[in-house]
Amino acid sequence: MTFIAERGIALEYSEEIAPARGMSEGGKITLLPGQSPAEEFATLAHELAHEMMHRDERRSGTSKRLRETEAEAVAFVVCSAMGLETGSAAQDYIGLYGGDAKLLGESLEYVQQTSTQILNAIVVDESSAPPA
Repeated sequence: MTFIAERGIALEYSEEIAPARGMSEGGKITLLPGQSPAEEFATLAHELAHEMMHRDERRSGTSKRLRETEAEAVAFVVCSAMGLETGSAAQDYIGLYGGDAKLLGESLEYVQQTSTQILNAIVVDESSAPPA
């Protein structure tokens, strides 16, 4: 959470975004309350990826199809690295937006960079937490 705040991103919860589980609005992430911890983590990773990858000058040169494919790929990598099983959710979501292996391959560098930044922030955040 420190990583999000340090980037100047507000984190809120609202029932009003349903049926969406999360929303990125450029400086603000809204999550649907009541998700399981694993679902909330995956949703937050997805929306944070949007904030990091799609809220600058690069956004105008990308399609919604590409943005959703990239954000879900980042969420998949981050969740997998944390040991969270997402089943076919990422594949299903990417398919919903018409994403495919070719499109993902074109974005691999962005997905890798963003995933690494998020995972590094999680490791730093955990290492600075007081012992339980």
